[in-house]
Amino acid sequence: MLRPILFLSVGLGFLVIIYCLTVPSGDPATSSATLNASTQQSSAAADVSAASPSIFAARFKDHLLIMGADGAPHGFDNAKLAGIKYWAFYYSASWCPPCRAFTPDLVSFYNNFKPSHPNFELIFVNDDRNDGDMINYMKADSMPWPAIWFQDIENPQLSARRYEGPGIPCLVLVDAGGNVLSDSYRNGQYVGPRVVLDDISNIVQ
Repeated sequence: MLRPILFLSVGLGFLVIIYCLTVPSGDPATSSATLNASTQQSSAAADVSAASPSIFAARFKDHLLIMGADGAPHGFDNAKLAGIKYWAFYYSASWCPPCRAFTPDLVSFYNNFKPSHPNFELIFVNDDRNDGDMINYMKADSMPWPAIWFQDIENPQLSARRYEGPGIPCLVLVDAGGNVLSDSYRNGQYVGPRVVLDDISNIVQ
């Protein structure tokens, strides 16, 4: 699905159209689960405290990277995934202007929120065209969170795109069992990732 984003250049007198395109998840169950996300948050949040170890810790083992102080990607420490009960998935790309506008705010939020919420983690799922663009994007925006290695994103065993909506930037919060708690799409309409940030602050304890 193409989501047109319009930018008007008055001085040059022409209209530039930039399309943010992502691959839909193709998961009807996930789509229906997000329709009433706002009404399901309370019960899902209550259930997460009693959830078994997260399905994601095992699924993403050895498939995550983190940007090091040297500016290079390194394998993420799998032990840091233990005890994570709330998972945010961030779908974004360097070529998408709305993503580039939102990502710095997400970095600031994460840096302030994560230290006091060790049971929360954010996973970056990139929509760039190649590994180099992804790494440069992470480096330029000083992304502090783990990301799925570019070559593993389409690995069907990871289901990395399961929660991705038809357009980006897309931020989704799920519990340890994979139940959607908050989504950038509500009732088929794009509400944006900032709504999810508010929900993360309210849900994650």
